[in-house]
Amino acid sequence: MKSSETTFGTSFLMGCVEDWTERRPILENSYFSALKDDSMSRERFVRSQKQFYFAVRFFSRPMAALMARMPDSASRQGLIHNLSEEHGFDDEGAVTGFDPALAHDLTFLAFLRTFGVSGAEMAKDREGPEVRAFNTGLIGACMMERVELAFGCLGVIEFAFADICELIGRKVVERGWIAPDELVHYKLHAQIDKRHAADFFKVVDGAWSRDAAARAAVEDGIVLGLHLFNRLYEDLHTAPGDGL
Repeated sequence: MKSSETTFGTSFLMGCVEDWTERRPILENSYFSALKDDSMSRERFVRSQKQFYFAVRFFSRPMAALMARMPDSASRQGLIHNLSEEHGFDDEGAVTGFDPALAHDLTFLAFLRTFGVSGAEMAKDREGPEVRAFNTGLIGACMMERVELAFGCLGVIEFAFADICELIGRKVVERGWIAPDELVHYKLHAQIDKRHAADFFKVVDGAWSRDAAARAAVEDGIVLGLHLFNRLYEDLHTAPGDGL
């Protein structure tokens, strides 16, 4: 079992997470295979990203639901930090600490605008069943399952998303869909989401080491998170849409 050498240090649990993501590689599914081999059209990519916006907009809600279940301030810290960043907290020292324009749903809308998709267009769009299944699966885990499972589920999604962001950011620039200096949202998340994952797994690290049942719950959450995330992208890739 290898360890994970990153900015958040060496962690046996994070090494396990890295191994799980390699055994269930989301980046090899049909969506990312088409993106990597350039068989995905710009139109199909944009359509999928318009739907992915609804996952971005929703993601803080399962976190908030899970935070409400935690018994004390110490166990809420990782969630509070991540929720703050979701809503525009500026780690670089803005005057108030928050910049509404940095809220993640708004930075994703800014990404869509670089493809010519307006906010007015998105206001008329509707969440499809592919994204709704992902969103309801996440909030169900965070509200109804053991908290260790919920943290494992959210944590592995953040962990996997960092590499997804790196790939998407690189490919949209390579294909000339976006100029390098216009790339927003994905550039940020490629940098911060493994730290977010570490925040989640830090909460359950003690339980992982101490309690066999809690360890099994974390493992189940990791497997569930990888399944939900992989299924979302597979479904977005095969969703019907004008034959594009």
